[in-house]
Amino acid sequence: MTADFQSDVDIRKSIGWVIALSIALIILGILAIFMPGIASAFFTSVIGWIALISGVVMIVQSFQSKPVRGFWLNLIVGIFYAIAGIYILFNVGAALLALTFAFGILFIVEGIFTIIMAFTNRAGHRMSWLVALNGVITLILGIMVLNRFPFSAIWLIGLYVGLSLLMSGISLLAAGLAARRAVAS
Repeated sequence: MTADFQSDVDIRKSIGWVIALSIALIILGILAIFMPGIASAFFTSVIGWIALISGVVMIVQSFQSKPVRGFWLNLIVGIFYAIAGIYILFNVGAALLALTFAFGILFIVEGIFTIIMAFTNRAGHRMSWLVALNGVITLILGIMVLNRFPFSAIWLIGLYVGLSLLMSGISLLAAGLAARRAVAS
């Protein structure tokens, strides 16, 4: 056995983490489905905080590395990130509309790539049909988001993110369980 191969214990531990994380995705998906308005506002606010914190870090980093090329670019981009974060936090409704549109595009692209992956990589072997189903549902959700835009944006993000998390969790759980069976035999 060479150093390139992982031990059975490491593989089983990794599969255990995949299964645990898939269950967490399922739980988060169910919570988002049952509380879509709260999930939408929470998700939008988290994006705002991420943008604000990223902007502050970029601004600080630009001054830390002032002698290095790119000071002005890092500073300007950091300022834009911080402004975007503040705007999102103070205008959650407008940001929610923009995110709804962005999620429509994202779900369409994710759905297409998941379907392609299911048939080209045979992810999960016998369970690849479930991965393909995840892709089809995600693609349909993306089309529905763009079809109903901008109406119902408050609950669409929470509901669709919840459904996507739920389906991703279920397909990941199925793949993890299939991998566990394969390792056990």
